[in-house]
Amino acid sequence: MARVAIFGATSAIAAAVAERLARRGDQLHLVGRDPQKLAAVAARCVALGAAVTTARADLAALDRATSLCAEAVGALKVMDLALIAHGDLGDQLASERSFSDAERTLRVNLTSVVALLIPLANYFEGRRGGGLAVMTSVAGERGRPRNYTYGTAKGALHVYLQGLRS
Repeated sequence: MARVAIFGATSAIAAAVAERLARRGDQLHLVGRDPQKLAAVAARCVALGAAVTTARADLAALDRATSLCAEAVGALKVMDLALIAHGDLGDQLASERSFSDAERTLRVNLTSVVALLIPLANYFEGRRGGGLAVMTSVAGERGRPRNYTYGTAKGALHVYLQGLRS
């Protein structure tokens, strides 16, 4: 049995991963923004036999990242794996016209992930074990006209993760 925290647990892919882990009997701590979606994912995982705790959070609120990681460890007692699976395409046209829109897309898809990765990596390094998994996107491979602000964030995240892996 693994003890797993999933940040962005209400995304379709994260919910599917949570259900798969629940079938294995893993203990889950699910973090998501939408309370109804979070409750639904948790209920499906409980029905599959998993022990589940939840936390509602806007992962773009950077000042909460460290405490969210500490809360996950507290809920699980020991964390074996953390999956970060949140993101938002944003509005490309708006991000071309407004720095605040561009910054929000960058914050959600890059900065907020790094804000979680730092305390999580330090936790696992201190434990001398555990795993970090991060969902990124093919959009980070090259600039595309319809989503290059999002792609910029995912591309930068990819480079950050390369360094973190080393």
